[in-house]
This record gives sequence, C-alpha cells and structure tokens, in this order.
Amino acid sequence: MLTVLFILGALSRLNFAADIPIKLLSPETDGVVAGRFPNSFLLKLPDCSIYGNKSAQVLYIELPSNASKTESFEVPYCPVSLPGYLLKDLKSGTTYNVMYKIENDTSTVLTETTTTVTDYQQINAGLPARSGAMVVITVILSLAMVALLVGLIFSLFFTG
Repeated sequence: MLTVLFILGALSRLNFAADIPIKLLSPETDGVVAGRFPNSFLLKLPDCSIYGNKSAQVLYIELPSNASKTESFEVPYCPVSLPGYLLKDLKSGTTYNVMYKIENDTSTVLTETTTTVTDYQQINAGLPARSGAMVVITVILSLAMVALLVGLIFSLFFTG
C-alpha cells in the first residue's frame, strides 16, 4: 500500500507541474502600443510573486530553419516596474516558437510571427511632381518679386 502511495505521489507531481503562462503583451489589456514588432516581441513577464528574483531563460526557435537561441534574464521582484521582456534581434516576417524556462518549470510554447516590413523604396508616396496649386503659387510669387525689383530700380533712378 505504501508503495502505491509513493508511485501516486510521484505521478501527481508530474500532473500538477507548474506551467508558466506566456503571451505577448496586448494593447487592450496591458496598455502597450503593440506586443509584436518587425524585429522583436514584447513578452509578458512570469508571475513576480512566484518567480521574483529568479534566473529565467527565454528559448526561441526560428521555424523555417529550426535555429534555436537562448537569452537569460532575472525576473524582477514585485512590484514590477517593467511591462514585459523585450525579445529582440529577430527577423522580420519570421515565425518563432518561444518558451520560458525557470529552474525546472517551463511554459507552454508560444508560436508568433514578427511583423513584415516593406522596403521604404517600394512605398508609393503619391504624385512625385508638384501639384497645380504649388505651380500657381510659385508663378505668382515669382511675378511679384520681378515687380518689386522693377519698382525698386525705378524708384532709385527717379528719386535722386
């Protein structure tokens, strides 16, 4: 009977293992501009009351190439002054699997894609030439300048 209890105790620890929630910060609930950027993710920090002042790792895998990288940081203690952890130096328009690992606890896998960026030379800024109103204003100002110069020259010759 005691053996059965030990086996159940060992299995119950596996069933109720801590699972760290992981998600991107969102503008609606977290008050940030965005959680997904062209070359970075803004991840919600692990719970500071449980994991405060503990060393954590962010494991992320680039899906097309399966290249994996790890970054380490310390979870801040409560109250937290930072909104989240910025995972940076990612590739634009690429899908990543991201997870936290703190001591023996791991998070679920978060699959997200960075924002795709358009090359600035491919952006159509509209009509590159001057508009009709700008041409009219330029002509009027040029004629006014010529009239002022002619008036100045006449006034110099006929006043003296």
